[in-house]
Amino acid sequence: MKTLLIVGVETVVGANLAASWSDRARVIGLSAGPEINISGCEMGTCERASADVVRRWLNQTQATHVVYCGVASRSSWEPTAKTMEDPAASIWANGAAEAGAHFTLISSDAVFSGPWMFHEENSKSLCASKNADAIRECEEEVSESCPKSLIVRTNAFGWSPVGLNGGWLEALLTSLENNDSADIDPISHATPILATDLADCLEAALEDELVGVYHIAGAERISPHQFATQLASAFELSAPQSRTVSELAARPLGFGRGETSLQTRLFRKEYDCSMPLVSEGIARLVEQQAAGFRSRLLGEGVFVSKAA
Repeated sequence: MKTLLIVGVETVVGANLAASWSDRARVIGLSAGPEINISGCEMGTCERASADVVRRWLNQTQATHVVYCGVASRSSWEPTAKTMEDPAASIWANGAAEAGAHFTLISSDAVFSGPWMFHEENSKSLCASKNADAIRECEEEVSESCPKSLIVRTNAFGWSPVGLNGGWLEALLTSLENNDSADIDPISHATPILATDLADCLEAALEDELVGVYHIAGAERISPHQFATQLASAFELSAPQSRTVSELAARPLGFGRGETSLQTRLFRKEYDCSMPLVSEGIARLVEQQAAGFRSRLLGEGVFVSKAA
């Protein structure tokens, strides 16, 4: 049986991966800060990574796969962190290499920008920002540190494990409920995917110990405003307000503010699969709330330790 160590389980991606896989593998989730409890998982905290700490965690858990969900795993539509520098990623990659474990880095679509759409893995239409540079540097360091590494660029949305109002999606729903949605961006475009759909795609890749850089994203290019409109309809809320035509004509600048849509042909060819539409992901999001999946992210995992 595989043992999956998910580092960064406080993120939307990390939490949803853990909850999705917990009934099919041994899943251990490590949080960089708050104590997260996900039903069916073993949980712990690791606030600061060092070579010795990482080595102890890997020895203690005997993980066969390490999935790293750091700052780059957060949707580029979320409020941007002050910095995307993440030195812990290469430390975990080094540790995985020493332990002979497969390593996966969940990275970001925001390394790209316009004018081109549906960026391939080797696209040269790169975002010129410090945060985008930091993510690309992180990807390079991980590839050099661990030969058995998979780098997945994506833009995932889903329920948060840090409370009912703790995530970007929850905040968006609250603004729609309060009819306070005038500032939702209609300019930037991406190819978002539901985090549990990402988990389904990744499961096969981890089974095969896939190596290299792959894009896993939704099939539909959409703006945050269009996404919010579909979300409002699915949850029976008022549609968000529209901005003026002059604002729509403005050229987007900055990290995650341009054209970050991803071409997924390489992954689809590898696994002979199709990617979901945004409407399909949002429909599953509604089902998750009704079926209790959301409550699993706020459940009672088995706590391992606060420090290895």
